Amino acid sequence: MPKFIPLTMLKDTTGIVEFCQDCGEPVFVTRNGTPEMVIMDSEFFNTHLRYRTEDGSLDIKREYAKIPRTIVIKELKNTGEVSAICSETDEPISIIRNGYEVLVIISIEGYKKRHAELWSVNE
Repeated sequence: MPKFIPLTMLKDTTGIVEFCQDCGEPVFVTRNGTPEMVIMDSEFFNTHLRYRTEDGSLDIKREYAKIPRTIVIKELKNTGEVSAICSETDEPISIIRNGYEVLVIISIEGYKKRHAELWSVNE
């Protein structure tokens, strides 16, 4: 069953990391009840949503066609800015804590596109 949280929950940076890690699946972030972005544990993203070649290795050319965007975890507290960053791109944004990627956030449109493309490849 999909999980939904309000945008304001991103302000609790420790709580959101623990929630995403415990959840083990993408979490839909809503604004006024409408899904706006998807946040997930980086391990889930790396395992399930990275583009892969036919042999299963990371498709570096496709995955990094654009320069990856990163933000530090404390920036999640500024929910308006995070929302704006996500709406500017359909690419995943890495969230860094203590030098390590802990979460990945992506616009709802980017998630749908990536999920649909990967789903069709696996059929």
